Amino acid sequence: MNLGYEDEHQEFKAGTAQLDRGLKSLSAMLNRNYEGTVYFGVDDDGTVTGMEIGKKTLLEIRSRAAELISPRVILDITELRDEENRAYVKVHAAGTDIPYSWDGRYYIRTASADEQVGSDLLRKMLASGNTDLLSEVSSDSQNLTFKGLVDFLNARGLHASGSRTFLENFGLTNKDGRFNFLAWLLSDQNSMDVKIIRYAGTDKTVMDQRSGYSGQSLLITVMQILDYFRLIDTPRKIDLTTGLREEIPLFDLQSFREAWINACVHNNWTERIPPAIYIYDDRLEIVSYGGLPFGLSKEGFFAGTSKPVNNRLFNIFITCSLAEQSGHGIPQIVKVYGKEAFSFRDGMLIVTIPFGYIPDYVTARLTKETAINTLTRNQLSVLNYLKENPGSLLQDVAENCSLSLGGVKTIVYKLKQMNLIERKGKKARPIWIVK
Repeated sequence: MNLGYEDEHQEFKAGTAQLDRGLKSLSAMLNRNYEGTVYFGVDDDGTVTGMEIGKKTLLEIRSRAAELISPRVILDITELRDEENRAYVKVHAAGTDIPYSWDGRYYIRTASADEQVGSDLLRKMLASGNTDLLSEVSSDSQNLTFKGLVDFLNARGLHASGSRTFLENFGLTNKDGRFNFLAWLLSDQNSMDVKIIRYAGTDKTVMDQRSGYSGQSLLITVMQILDYFRLIDTPRKIDLTTGLREEIPLFDLQSFREAWINACVHNNWTERIPPAIYIYDDRLEIVSYGGLPFGLSKEGFFAGTSKPVNNRLFNIFITCSLAEQSGHGIPQIVKVYGKEAFSFRDGMLIVTIPFGYIPDYVTARLTKETAINTLTRNQLSVLNYLKENPGSLLQDVAENCSLSLGGVKTIVYKLKQMNLIERKGKKARPIWIVK
């Protein structure tokens, strides 16, 4: 009789002399697939060779598993016989409380091998198990207030209060009764700086603008950033080339919303690295940290399989109508932008959303850059001096740039025409604004 071949779901051992190694494989399969089976009395090629089974054999298997595998698993141990009456043992286990350790070490099943788990993968496994780290880990600070959170929830008709009972029922304390890491994220004291950075160009060479959101509940930050991008998408390009008036959005707002919510819900917050948004001339990128949840394949990810990294935070987003259980977010993005919108590298998940047209601020900047490149040396000297000394009189400019007052007046007039500078304030006390 042949049972097939060894893979990520089953392992063969000749007998219980290899009991410890078989249990190591069982722990590795649990960590990979949440279940696994080890057969004793079976050759490596799947052929049943049989083994001697005593009165205490099954009990010894169960006892040894209790010693070596942690957390404990319930084993389904069955004595079997093939058509030639050869005895063998099937040991099956299932569980979701990953990671499971074997003799204090952690393994994961890859094909038919048991590979020891590194620290990065172990953190992912911890985050994907039944233990919700955001809920279990205590906040460094226990002096937390929740006015922003309470106001946010009440505005959505959720009847919140800042009482200890409400906060406990909302999942903001751990089993020791202390405020957890989730509480800190949702508190008024949350100092995690969520950034929006805009670059001048298509790479990160020149930073044009930086906005940071911190010192408030994560839920407030999430909504403020959604509002920020609604405003960016508001001025739409009008296309009349077909004879019909057509509005072209800068980007698909629904896809952005799904990508941003997913980044916040599935980010590995315990590493204290918040998600971020980077804006370039031709696209924007939403970056979250932690990569794919452990145990979720790319195929499952693109199909919309829901596997929250932070279960309690995900449930709070659902309660606030910021997220849905349906898992349609990823398919929505794929429908509009394709799978190529997603990239997985260095523990990051990056969603790239291309722009539908060149934004007006980019056009204005490129026009300005072109104009500056046409300036003479004297014109550039005056422009740079006014930029560094915005309160200067023209006589000051002339003296410091080694030019005549008449020459400076001519240059300033030209710079105004090119929309490179603007004067505000009184004539005797001007304020020069270099655009």
